[in-house]
Amino acid sequence: MNLNSFLYVAEIERCGSINRAAQNLYTSQSNLSTALKSLEDELGYPIFKRTSNGSVPTPEGYLFIQSAKAILAEMEKIKGIPLRVGIGDTISITCNWSAQILQSLVDFKEQDHPETHDTYRETSIRQNFECIYENQYRLAIIDCFHTLSEMYQERAANTKLEAVVMKERVPAVALMSKHHPLAHQESVTMKEIYAYPLVLFEDYQDPEQHRLLKLQPRQQILYLFDRGSLLDVVQTSNSISILKKNTYVDSAQYGIAELPIRDCPDSYDIVMLKRSYYQMNRREEAFIRYLQAQL
Repeated sequence: MNLNSFLYVAEIERCGSINRAAQNLYTSQSNLSTALKSLEDELGYPIFKRTSNGSVPTPEGYLFIQSAKAILAEMEKIKGIPLRVGIGDTISITCNWSAQILQSLVDFKEQDHPETHDTYRETSIRQNFECIYENQYRLAIIDCFHTLSEMYQERAANTKLEAVVMKERVPAVALMSKHHPLAHQESVTMKEIYAYPLVLFEDYQDPEQHRLLKLQPRQQILYLFDRGSLLDVVQTSNSISILKKNTYVDSAQYGIAELPIRDCPDSYDIVMLKRSYYQMNRREEAFIRYLQAQL
């Protein structure tokens, strides 16, 4: 029995469904079912009764879940102690792949304590959530489709994170080499984009994003995890990427074109995440204000 076990049962009880709980916990349904079965075997009694309408706590399970929630609440307080007693004026931030945010941090540092040892990371939405939840970083900034923004905000609330929308409805753009056959146009359509191979960040593998973009199984796609690799592929092939506007600060300097998409089915929201109990220090507050002005 461990703390993850308490988190698992609390989320299953809240959702009433192992499948929905697994999605919120960023694990598979089979892994969650196995963990629950092992916990029930260890306890010697069932926590949930499986019904046609989902998972319902047994009488024993109800009492176990109340205790589990109390333990989780106390652990939240314990993990938050270092953040509550002060951590200096450093900035600790993780975000989606974005030259814009990195450049804003570099510019901010030149104006405010450039000698301070700040921390910055770029990674996927899922790992941004994990970095904040596990206290690896103090702030996270994610960009997601506007249609999915509310879902991510709900997931944040369910895991005791605070989500603040910094900007809504940032347009999508198509990124391609300046030598690409479409690069001479003022804008492009989704149909024109899909006539060429796509190179996308890892987050776009999400089925919800596939549905929004109407991606077909036959569409040729290369998924990448870092900004430099995506840029290399775009520069050296006819592949096209779909990104939010200003992901790259000055695309022209890389020999690439950034074209508006006339009929893109969605735009992007930029959302900041932090632990609900965490109070940003002076420099973090100043940087977030500076960044918001740049967005």
